Amino acid sequence: MSVLEQRDREFFRENGFLIIDSGISETVLDQVIADMDPYWSGVKPKRVSQADRRRIQDAWRISRSVKSLATSPKILGVLGALFGAKPLPFQTLNFPKGTQQETHSDSVHFNSEPFGMMCGVWIALEDIGPDQGPLIYYPGSHRLAEANYREAGVEAGLENYGGYLGFVEETIEREGLREELGILKKGQALVWAANLLHGGSKQNDLSLSRHSQVTHYYFEGCKYWRPHMSEEERYYFEPRWIPYPGDGKRAYRLLKPLKRMKRYVFGK
Repeated sequence: MSVLEQRDREFFRENGFLIIDSGISETVLDQVIADMDPYWSGVKPKRVSQADRRRIQDAWRISRSVKSLATSPKILGVLGALFGAKPLPFQTLNFPKGTQQETHSDSVHFNSEPFGMMCGVWIALEDIGPDQGPLIYYPGSHRLAEANYREAGVEAGLENYGGYLGFVEETIEREGLREELGILKKGQALVWAANLLHGGSKQNDLSLSRHSQVTHYYFEGCKYWRPHMSEEERYYFEPRWIPYPGDGKRAYRLLKPLKRMKRYVFGK
């Protein structure tokens, strides 16, 4: 029996997102919250990529529960069915509250060849309503043309990210895109395509929590590159993959130094 119905595949293809029941037990979801709780109070985590009181990047390195969400068999099965390739988790982000992050597409941060072979999965660790700053997204926007720094009319580089965000705002207005909010029940997961425009909505009640986890995935058999590092040439890299259960340390691969990255000249 297929892990997805045909109508689910068609919905994702048309809209660029899909909400599913993750099948992860409440015990594990609650343990993720418990594992992260000390860090929201100011304890500095070790061995993670980045951390402050609003988010922790790559907490899978310090929490088995975070890692188990990233490598959930049901989620991996859904992603494999949607993209037709083996999903490779490479980054987790954990949040205690809403991000209120500007609207963007993930492909401007993590791109792939072929285009679109990357996605995000947002798991609700508690019931998330409209006042908690849920995910905001624009159905169908994944079908827009690929837009990296070059297409946005700005030079590549994180210092020019504001120019890209302005381009996104203009695109939303020009295309007449309509937003939706990710109102999820505890344990539900929202899968979105790399090119789907999304961000964090305004958190109307700052006293409320919005415990959630995002995991980003590439897919096997692709090439991976970073647009903000790519001026005249594309800079490829190999992420540090989050190992599947049983893979062991052999699955860990460090980001290659910039000077060792393979290059691709645009237009060739």
